[in-house]
Amino acid sequence: MAVVGEDAGLGLDPWDDPERRKALVQEALERGDRGVLVAGMEAFVKRRGRKGDHMDRMTVEAFLFFLQREGRRWPRLEPGDLKAFLRELLTKGNPLAPSPRPYQERSLIRVVAALRLFARFLDWAGVGWPEGLEWPDRPGEPARVDLALPEEDYRRLLQAIPTFPVAHHRPFLQALIPFMGETGLDYREIIALWRQDYRGESLLVRGRRAREVPLSPEAREALEDWLPLRDYLASLHPIPYPHLFLRTSEGPERGKPWSTGALVPLVQALFKHAGLDHVRNKPLALRYRAVRSLLGRGYPKEKVAYFVGIKRVAQGWE
Repeated sequence: MAVVGEDAGLGLDPWDDPERRKALVQEALERGDRGVLVAGMEAFVKRRGRKGDHMDRMTVEAFLFFLQREGRRWPRLEPGDLKAFLRELLTKGNPLAPSPRPYQERSLIRVVAALRLFARFLDWAGVGWPEGLEWPDRPGEPARVDLALPEEDYRRLLQAIPTFPVAHHRPFLQALIPFMGETGLDYREIIALWRQDYRGESLLVRGRRAREVPLSPEAREALEDWLPLRDYLASLHPIPYPHLFLRTSEGPERGKPWSTGALVPLVQALFKHAGLDHVRNKPLALRYRAVRSLLGRGYPKEKVAYFVGIKRVAQGWE
């Protein structure tokens, strides 16, 4: 990557000359020279009395790399390219990281801020932001729908339960998967539920996000089918465990409460058995499938966010 320094003849910083900085940026964009563009952005920041920030540099480099990888040539970008980049951060992580890990949704606020800084730098350079390139209304918007497990895959997951290799887990999975896909509860909330928390048409959720969640007919049917076996499993112990979901394992663990250490690999194994191992964040896919289900039942977005235990339901779900 090129290094931008002072003009050897005049001793001037090229970033102080409007014509030269415009030419530098245009050439760097055409070549895909991330080094020059990041150096220019830092020069822009410095001239406003601020220090460069590692997060800004890292984000802009990753965005430019993403565009190059997708075969884009500046400024001929697709309207959804920025949203596609944010979606990749959420589902896969930074494409330039040695070991990419998915971003948390709240981290996208900082990512979008870095990209807006880059847009201001391009304006300062006289190049400007590509016309038509769409910004998200909210940082979490671009990936919500994509994170939800598609209905076709959800049906495929349910249909895979009767042939799951470990037969004694099938009755439990027949209750668990519809329950997760309709309520959006996470693993810790699920294993903390007691039998008495089930109230027919609703469910009391324990923990720091304690709340009452309405149950769909599908979730109620799955739980009603589960309860006779659950009560039998509880009766295997002198002092029955009060939990709603008990282990169907063979051996001494049978009838005891589930732990996340046992539950997570079981769900992962079912996804793999269903041919859905490519789903990166499996509980999140089921959670957002529940968001879609609750909205389809007519609940407003604010209520759905409360039921599922998230801060908000982003735009694009109406």
